[in-house]
Amino acid sequence: MKKRNAVVWIITALLLPLFAYGWKMESDTITLPATVSGSTTWQHIAFKQTYDTTPLVFALVDEGSGYNGDTPVIIRVKNVTTTGCDMVQVEASSVAEPASDQGPHPAVNVHYLVIEPGDHLLPDGTRILAETRNIKAKQGKNSQGADSWVTINLSPAFSTTPVVLAMIQTTVNESAAIPGVASTPWLTTTIRKNISSGQFRVALERAETQGSALSQNETVAYMVVDSGIQGSLFDTQTCDTIAYETIRTSDSVIGWDNSGGCKAFSFSGSYTNPPLVIGHQNSRDGNDGGWLRRCALDATSVGLTIDEDQAKDNERRHTSEIAGLMIFEKPFVFDSVHTLSCRKPIAEYRHDACYWLGGSVADIEERQNGYNAVAMNGADTFTPVSSSQYATLCRAGTITGGAYAAIDTPFSLGQNWTLSVWVKFPIPDTSQAYHILGSFTGTGDLPIFDFINYPDIKWAVYDNSGSYQTKDFNDTLSGWHHFVFVNDGNAGETRLYLDGQYHSRINLTTSGTLEVLYTSTDGYDTQNLDTDADEFKLWDAILSDNEIDMLYQNEKAGKNYDGSVRTCPTCKATATAGIWGLIGIPGDLRTASAKEVADIFDEFPAGSYNQPNNSDGWVVYKRVYSTTNNSSGYTVVPYTGEDLQFGQGYWLATKATTQWSENGTPSVEYNATDAAC
Repeated sequence: MKKRNAVVWIITALLLPLFAYGWKMESDTITLPATVSGSTTWQHIAFKQTYDTTPLVFALVDEGSGYNGDTPVIIRVKNVTTTGCDMVQVEASSVAEPASDQGPHPAVNVHYLVIEPGDHLLPDGTRILAETRNIKAKQGKNSQGADSWVTINLSPAFSTTPVVLAMIQTTVNESAAIPGVASTPWLTTTIRKNISSGQFRVALERAETQGSALSQNETVAYMVVDSGIQGSLFDTQTCDTIAYETIRTSDSVIGWDNSGGCKAFSFSGSYTNPPLVIGHQNSRDGNDGGWLRRCALDATSVGLTIDEDQAKDNERRHTSEIAGLMIFEKPFVFDSVHTLSCRKPIAEYRHDACYWLGGSVADIEERQNGYNAVAMNGADTFTPVSSSQYATLCRAGTITGGAYAAIDTPFSLGQNWTLSVWVKFPIPDTSQAYHILGSFTGTGDLPIFDFINYPDIKWAVYDNSGSYQTKDFNDTLSGWHHFVFVNDGNAGETRLYLDGQYHSRINLTTSGTLEVLYTSTDGYDTQNLDTDADEFKLWDAILSDNEIDMLYQNEKAGKNYDGSVRTCPTCKATATAGIWGLIGIPGDLRTASAKEVADIFDEFPAGSYNQPNNSDGWVVYKRVYSTTNNSSGYTVVPYTGEDLQFGQGYWLATKATTQWSENGTPSVEYNATDAAC
């Protein structure tokens, strides 16, 4: 490692909202069949996953039987549970139709979104706030009772004037047998124009319909997300990447009856097929009231219009309004707890092998892309006995006394990456200045534990230009702890997460070709990690706070990083007492590295080797072949002594009911011409 200038950077703690740990959402399309016959049947939507809490439902209806050939319609939902909801299209009373025709409506297509309540973060960092409020406040031109708004404060505030969706989740005031007759009282939701990053106002919309004041609160769901966002999420059931975007339109969405009323708005993203569009009117300029409706859709744009009821007049003209939209590339199912299953690391070193041979054999297995590594200077694996905070998974690597790992095929990391590793504290060699997690070719390292001013321990970043910064750490750690370092090239910083929680940041980043693990290319033997480590993984992407916490919780519970079950290897011989068994010696022993009996058969007590009177007695014999290959003798391989050899056959005998010895072993003939052999 090149010379570093010790610079301490001090930053203030992040002021972040408390986001939900695990949450779910989904989006899809449903065709609500025509109710022209006066059917009162609500359509049941079975969700594609079971939610932990009752979710919120948002929907946007299309033009139905044809733009300018349809009657006013809104969507109502009820009976929202963790597994589904009921949905129907309804009409208001109308002077344009005879009473006998009011209520039933032609078939419509509906894009809908289901989301659990909470203050959520998508893996790409987009915040979605989804909550409910019981509301009786209303806006209306002819209905009885004073008009009013309910103010929703957003804390913390959003970074932009956000997109807001709102939808009634109940039908407690409804008195009509909808959809067989016109809905009474006619209700949808409306949002006042002056939305800000920290506040908006919402009410129930009665438009031009009349009637008495509302007697009960309706449960109104609302969803808030920053506008002008383009991002992606995983369908966590298929691991498909789903592009999404949010749009807050100009004040230009006009009425159904206006000339050119179907106003087109282009998508920012590129879609192969028409995406799903869920939206809401984000202003209320028209005195008659109104609601957003989709009137056209293709892969490049969506047509929007403002619909009105016809309770007092035939016309559906409307002044311009603002719309807020959330667009998804295609239907999906999302479960934030399972996003890690779709985020494969670029490199995953589990350290579960029964042993590392070292030398020139790349036997530190990398499970994702074959970036195997060579154990250097005595690096090996062991089964840890944890007397500390948490245990590791299966086996771990002992990286002490100058040990490290040389990557057989070095690979590149760009400007955005995440490193996850378990490290055991305290690090015993306090005289060594730098304890390094890995190094790039040339200048630059993975993060560092800095012992220059021990016992004051810091963590540090040494970047590709030779700049060095440190951050106060914790010199009282004991036992196994989980470290995640996020190299965020966009923000120009490296963030540390300790045991699943954000710790601190340094305003430097690194990238390049990763050459070694647990040391630096500037000092292989003097800048090693020099302690036990486990589960070394790298992502060529930024993991979110939720994903980092899930990663920690999964591995802390003895599971793989994505929550799947870890199966530990069997590192001991399998034998049954009183019998002979042929034991295969690993092919890795073709190398010059020596392995003794104790290295392979280490589940048998050394003190009972070749002790036939012991209940746990055992012995190993090596076949010595004759020149004719049809008879042989046996020689005993001492428990510690002669090295095991590649290509030899070894026999393991365990305690029998009678005495056994070398001379008492069974006679075994090898005859190459005998099919039974």
